[in-house]
Amino acid sequence: MSGIAETSLAAGQIIDKIPWNTIAWILLIAVIVAILMNICIQYKLFNRLTPALSYGMQTQLAEGFFGGAARGTGHPDCLRTLNAGPELLEAVARAQGSADYAEFQLLLSKLGCFKKDIMSPSGIVEATRYQPYETAHDRQPVAEVAATCLNRTIAPRDLDITFKTWHDRGKVLLLRLCTLANLKEGEVVQLEKLYVSAVDDVYSIAKGRCIATPGEQEAAAHDAQPFEPQETKNLREYNGYFSGWGGAV
Repeated sequence: MSGIAETSLAAGQIIDKIPWNTIAWILLIAVIVAILMNICIQYKLFNRLTPALSYGMQTQLAEGFFGGAARGTGHPDCLRTLNAGPELLEAVARAQGSADYAEFQLLLSKLGCFKKDIMSPSGIVEATRYQPYETAHDRQPVAEVAATCLNRTIAPRDLDITFKTWHDRGKVLLLRLCTLANLKEGEVVQLEKLYVSAVDDVYSIAKGRCIATPGEQEAAAHDAQPFEPQETKNLREYNGYFSGWGGAV
């Protein structure tokens, strides 16, 4: 007992020698460490409980799924939104560096970004606004085409002309690239089918999204008719002359 008492007395004397501000700092550091440890434990527990959610978010950011960013998820823009887009470019990769390859990349990018915009539930022109105008395959800037589509004000003939231009120019570029890449005839035929299928896919979506129905066209025509309020119908016709009253009393 005497040994324990002596030990306690010695510990008390040591504590008495430590300044109170030092003890306060030690206690503060201990509290901060405890808080940080608690946060780390809870964070690791949350990650264990939601692995599927974490993986899904990481996959969406990495792969650029629908609704993600139009730029920064790959080159060219929106390529993975277009059916067979990566496959088409990979097949003619030997022709990289040529002007035809650069234009073909741009054309596939426009098709993919156009599909991305017209399928977007937001109704905002976002992906196509980054795409430059190219006289070789554009009748008008693709962002303007997307805007008129989202407003359902584009004429069916204009939509057909736009897609016909993309279709024909893309086939010409694809044949040139197949020649530069030394592909066999069977491979060329298969790539042509893939390209036509990709364009047709976007075109079928555009026809359903961009063209107004007969009911909508009739409503628009009715809205364009002149309207005369009932209280003005009994008034005399205005002939452009003043009444002659100059305001004098």
